[in-house]
Formats: sequence, C-alpha cells, structure tokens
Amino acid sequence: MWNRIRVWFRRADRLSEELEHHLEALKEERLALGDTEAEAERFARMKLGNRSAIEETVQEISPLHFLDAGARQVRLAARTVWRHKRAYLSAAWVLALGIGVSVAMFSLVDAVLLRPLPFPKQESIEVIWKVDPLAGKYVEELAYPELRDLQERIRDFQYVAVMPTSLYGYARVLQTGTKEPVQIESTPVSHDFFRVLGVSPGLGRNFSSSDEHVGAAPVVILSDRTWRAHLGADPGVVGRTIRLNGQGYTVIGVMAPGVEFPRGAGMWFPLGVEKNVIERRGATFLQAIGRVKPHVSHDRIANQVDTLVRSLAQEHPEAYSPTQRAVVTPVVEYWTGSSRNHLWILLGASLLLLAAAIISASNLILSNILSRWTEIATRLALGTRRGQILAQLGTEGSVVAIVATVAGLGFAHLAIRFLVRWAPADIPRLSMAHLNLNSFCFAVGVAALATIACTLISGWSATRVNLESVLRAGGTRSSASRSGLRTRNVFLLAQAAVTVVLLAMAGLFVLSYRSMISPEIGFANRDALSMNLVLRGSGLFASGDISAESRRSFYTLLLNRLREAPGVISAAGVLVRPLEGPIGWERRYEFEFETGSKDDRVLPKANYEVITPEYFRTVGTPVVEGRDFDGHDSEKGELVAIISRALAQRIRASGHSPLGHRLHFGSSSSDEWFKVVGVCGDARYRNVTEKSTDIFVPYLQAAPGTNYIVIRGRQSPSELAALVRRTLAGIDPDQAVAGVATIGELIAANTARHRFNMILLLWFGVCAAILAATGIYSVIAESIAARRQEIAIRIALGAPRARLVRNLISRTLGFVLLGEVLGAFAVTWLGTMASELLYGVAPADPVVLASVTAFVFGASLCAGFWPAWCAVDGNPNTSLHTS
Repeated sequence: MWNRIRVWFRRADRLSEELEHHLEALKEERLALGDTEAEAERFARMKLGNRSAIEETVQEISPLHFLDAGARQVRLAARTVWRHKRAYLSAAWVLALGIGVSVAMFSLVDAVLLRPLPFPKQESIEVIWKVDPLAGKYVEELAYPELRDLQERIRDFQYVAVMPTSLYGYARVLQTGTKEPVQIESTPVSHDFFRVLGVSPGLGRNFSSSDEHVGAAPVVILSDRTWRAHLGADPGVVGRTIRLNGQGYTVIGVMAPGVEFPRGAGMWFPLGVEKNVIERRGATFLQAIGRVKPHVSHDRIANQVDTLVRSLAQEHPEAYSPTQRAVVTPVVEYWTGSSRNHLWILLGASLLLLAAAIISASNLILSNILSRWTEIATRLALGTRRGQILAQLGTEGSVVAIVATVAGLGFAHLAIRFLVRWAPADIPRLSMAHLNLNSFCFAVGVAALATIACTLISGWSATRVNLESVLRAGGTRSSASRSGLRTRNVFLLAQAAVTVVLLAMAGLFVLSYRSMISPEIGFANRDALSMNLVLRGSGLFASGDISAESRRSFYTLLLNRLREAPGVISAAGVLVRPLEGPIGWERRYEFEFETGSKDDRVLPKANYEVITPEYFRTVGTPVVEGRDFDGHDSEKGELVAIISRALAQRIRASGHSPLGHRLHFGSSSSDEWFKVVGVCGDARYRNVTEKSTDIFVPYLQAAPGTNYIVIRGRQSPSELAALVRRTLAGIDPDQAVAGVATIGELIAANTARHRFNMILLLWFGVCAAILAATGIYSVIAESIAARRQEIAIRIALGAPRARLVRNLISRTLGFVLLGEVLGAFAVTWLGTMASELLYGVAPADPVVLASVTAFVFGASLCAGFWPAWCAVDGNPNTSLHTS
C-alpha cells in the first residue's frame, strides 16, 4: 500500500515535469518561427490549455486520487474548526469528559469482568453448594460424602474437588525464624483441586491422592505472592520444610503468578479428614468445584446436580432437608461476586453521562452550524449537494472527535489511576485496570458515534429547510434557527431524561447508604479495635494441646493483662467479630417454656456467638433486659445465654417472656440447656443490610473457642494494636494476630462498594445537570437571538415583559418536563433491576423522584430565565437599530 502511495506521488511529480517540458517545446517552436519571447510564451500557454485542470484530470484517473481530495477536505475542516474554535473546542472538551469517564469505567469492567481468569476454558468450571429456602439467606454447605456422589453419579464432570466455603479458621502462622510470625490465609483442598482449575505449579508438583490420606506427611503448595513476600522468592524452596503453626510442612510446589483461588488464599494444603467425617453426611463445611466435559452446558450440569441433591434428600432424610436445592455458579460469577452488578451499574451510568455529553456537544455544534447558515444556504443555492455539505460537516466533526478522543484518553488514564486507588479493595483484579487495545477501540467507537450524533444529525437537521423561504428572508438567522429548534428541543428532552436518571439513581444510593450506616447497625463504639487471634500449635501449644480448656485459659490471661494496661477501657473475645462477612455459626435451637410446650413460630436457626465478659460494653451493643455475663458464668456455673431483641420479640409473640426460660442447641436429645439471663440490642452482625437473630453464650461454657479480640481504649488504634502485640509476645511470642481493624473500618469496608457507587453516581449526575443547564441556556439564547427584532417590536408596543419571558422559555421547559417524565419511568425500571443493591429505600422512591425532578426543573428554569430576562430588559430602540 505504501509503495503504491509513493509511486503515486512520484507520478504526480513526473506529470508536472512533463507538462513543463511540453510547454518549453511549444515555446521553442514559436521562437524558431520568429515570435518574440512574450508571444511564444502566450501561444504555448494557450496551446497547452489550463495546466491545473490537466493535472486534476490526470490525478482523477489514478485510483489513489481520493487521498488528495481527502487531504484537501481535512485541511479545509481544520481551518473551519480553527475559525470557529470557540464552539468546536467547547464541544471537544465536553466530549472529552464523556469519553474519558466512559473509557475509564470500561477499563475497570474489562479488567474485572471481561478479561479471562488465569484458568484454561474457564467456562467449563462450576462452583457448587446448596440453599435451603427455610433457612433464609444462610448458605447450606456440602458434606465430604457428597464429593463421592458428584464423582460417581454425574458423568458429565471431568474432575470434581471440594474446598471449605470460606477461608475462615484455616489461616496458618508462618514462622521463618528471621521475622515476626505472620498469619497467612490458607485453604485445605482435595487432591483434584488444581486439575479442576486447569493449572499446575510453576515450581514443583501438584497434590496427589496419597497426600490426602490421614497420617500422610504434611505438605503445602505456596502462592506466588506468599513465596515472594515471605520466602524471598527462593527457587530452592521446593522440598524444603517450613514451620506452620509450629509444625513442619514440606513445600511441594509454588503456584504460578495470579493463581489465588479462593480469592485471598496464600497457600493450599491437602484436605485430610478423619474417617468419621468421610462417612458423616451431617458434617457440612464444604463446597464443590467441578470441571465439566467439553460441550456440556451450564443448564445441563445445573439440572443434574439439582436432581442429585433432591435424590440425596430422599435417600438420607435424617441428614438433609427436603427443601434443599443445588446452587451451581460459573466460576467467573463466583469470583467477581456482587462487584459484578456494581460495575455494570457504573458503566451504564458513565454511558448515560457520555450520552449527555454528546447531546451537549451536539447543541454547541448545531448552534455553530446555524450561525453559518448564510454560507450553507449559498452553497446549496449554487448546486452543492447536501451529501457534500454533510461530508464536510462530518470531517469537521471528525477533527473535533479526534481532539476529544486524545484528551479523553489522557483524562481516562488519570481517572483509572485515581479509581484504582480509591475503589474498594475487595473488587478482584481492579489493580490490573489500565488503558489497553480494548479501551482504545472503545474510545474510537465512542468518537465515531459522537461524530455522527454531533455533526451529521445536526447538519441534516440544519440543511432540511426551504431554500426559497430562506433566501427571501435574506438568509437571516431567524429562519435558520427555527429550522433547527425542533432538533435542539429533542436534544433537551433526552438530556433532561438522562439527568433525572443519573441524579435519581444517585439519590437512591445516598438514602440506601444512610440506612446502612445508621445507628441501628447496633455497634455504638466504632473506635473499638478488633483483630483475629486463632491460637495455633506452637509456642505454649507446641505439644499440640489446643483443647478448649487451654484456649480459655490463654484468652483469660491475655484479656486480664490487656484490661490492666494503662488507657484500656475494656477488652473482650468473640468467636466471630461483627461484619466479618457471611462466615459464622448457625445453630438450630428450641425453647422450653414453663409449661414444657414449644412454639413453631420461633425461628429454628440463629447466629451463634461465643463471647467473654465486657464484649457488649466494648462494641457498644446495649443489654436492654436482664444482665450481662460476668466471672460467675464459668464451667461449673449454670449454663446461661443472652439473646437479641429480635429473637425475644418472636418469643413474646408466642405469649412467653424470654427471661428465665431455657433453650438448647441441636437435637432434642441434648441435655445442655441454657438459661436466658439477658436481652441485647439488635445488630446487623453478618452484614450491614440484614438484622440477624443472635444468641450469645459465655466462652467458659462453650465448646467453640473465641477467635477474635476486641479492645477499646484512649489510645489510637495503632497504639492499641501495638499494645496487643506486645502483650501477646509476653505470653507466647509464636502467636500472631491478623485482620486488625476498628468496628468503624469494618462498617466502612462493608459499605465501600455502595459508597463507591453513590459518589460516582452523584458526580455523574452533577455533571449531567451542568450540561443540561448549559444546553437550555444555549437553546434559549439562540432562540432569542433569532427573534430579537420581534421581541423589540412587542416591547415597543407595550407587551408585558413578564409574559414575554414566560413565552420565551415555556416551550423549552415543556420539553424538559416531558424528558423528566420519561426519566422518571426509566428510574422506576432501573431501580427495580438494581433493587438487590439498595437497602431501606424503594426502587422508585417518590421523595427521591420528586426532589430530583424539582431540582432539574428549577435548574432549567434558572438557566432559561437569565437570557430571557436580559433580552426583554433592554431598550427596544437599540435592538431595532442593530437588527
């Protein structure tokens, strides 16, 4: 192609040389016949003809003549854009804003949702668990025997493995001997786990079935991140023994970079389970992950697994609920979780802002085209085709779009860097977002769309007028402006609808966020510091003695020392701290009333927590009835419990007072009955959007141990954390804490995605409102400029100025109102689709819709009132003389 272009340019040079040579030959002939120099020159030029026309004719014969024509058109467009730079550069900057925001959000979506995971044929990987509608939103886990059921009874699986439903409780304390002990998130997996994912270690080998046998030598596979951060990326680590929880583990492999599944896992070890767990269908703590065979669809495998779950419920009614159903989720959806919906909403909002920017730029360019109507009308009158004019306007728009794209990509680069730093940390792979080929292609597509919308649509509207009426009017701006008014009003209608949608969605998220962080969350002391301390088999527990008694003794000693430290207000321990996520314990329970009766209206399952004295005081949850736990609630004392207000209300609904009555957990044959001695305030224990039904028992009377510390003092959180570490090191230097965060930080982490959405939607909405107000101002200003003489005459004849202002802006405001109505319907539809992400607010909240529509209408009224009032407030004689 480039060789043909070079040949074409050389041919043009040779043509010019050949014409010059022919001209000289004609002159020589005339000079030989006795003509003077001037006569010979004149004859030769007349004989040769129009040299430029000859060159153009020859050039048009060439297949590449369009290059020269295109170059001329681009040069003309560039000069026109520069001559009208105020309008065109304003349009370019508005488009740059829309392009930059939409490209930035597309880059985030591309990194998190569109880019493939580091697993070959990821569409063949499914994650499996169960759900029981009778248990509310609690996740039902699988038992180990169900792994064998999936392997043997569903032939469409190529490999199936199991893993715990969460990383909670499986962290290992790594002791390198040169650094402080550190907790690393770990997960036990069955031996086919990495075969399901389709990956192999970058160093070393994979798990084998022999590694999973009870009594086998302990082995571990490290993630690339753990290997680099804590073992110095030593290539000789394979085969080496490292100390985890005081026990030697042989490193058999280091996983390839980027492979951290489940998300956050830093190491994997075999799922060695005892024989009684292998056979027990009631020991549910797992979820399965399977790779299906080629050409097996998701729906087919989901139906097969659900059929298996129903069959198992019939075959083993003592172990399974008949209402349990299978949940089969593609690994991509499992990986991205709820961030998927959040990012799609933000991408949609950014595209709406892009639409608002395109509409605003179209208004600016249409105004510029209307101001050039005399030029356009003259060209049309002289025979220029509308297609040629539209081509020229499209070229001008392309120049603007190129400038906007370059500026928008620069803005997108800065926006991506900012969003990656500011966005919630739990959005997977967000740090990988950057401008790439996909982002560039997206920007080019947006620029092409903007060119069509801004110039071709505007130009088509501007050129569809009656030339005779325009020329009779002397090509005045009035006739031209009225010809484009309909298009501009449609633009305003669409812009008002977009603005209402963005502001209303932002308003819904604002109200939802306010409900999330309200005092009703149940934890008043948001400065209380919490951290994970799961005692491991090292130091004082090097012998492996981590019995319930030794764990209680350790926590008692640690908490007593912390309470005695200067500046500490209170300290306590808890099984699972608040807002740690969906992990936790759910226990079935039943009440025994004075009459010995039971009530089925009491929920048969609740969040079960083990706490130490001072827990409620530390986190700020009030005890509203009865008493708190104290030192008398020991192993030898009466078994006691505290229940939440929600559970107490359920019991009262059955006609009983909860205080003084007893409850027990598990099967009815259990002989451990707990007396209710107190009622605490309700709290959103698992997440900020759900009030839970909670039961608390003292740590000295419960088999599960406390795994978290909460402490409150007069020092800063960092000083309190240092105090805990020093105190812990004084008791057992081989133990480590992890996940240090205040209650306020946990609340912020749980609401981070919602807050991220809310702020971005607010910003998008404000930008759209500014663009809409600017568009209304320009439309009314243009309309007034076209009707200046008419307005002056009506004022001179005594027309009331207030009525003139109303007439000038009423038609425009009518289109704004219509756009608001359309936007309100769109909000109702979109709010219903996003209802899962909203809390405490209706998808079509009337207060939000009324507030937003009133704001948009008020802003539109102010934007239109100012130019209208300025037009009628002046001296009509001045306007008549200048018209």
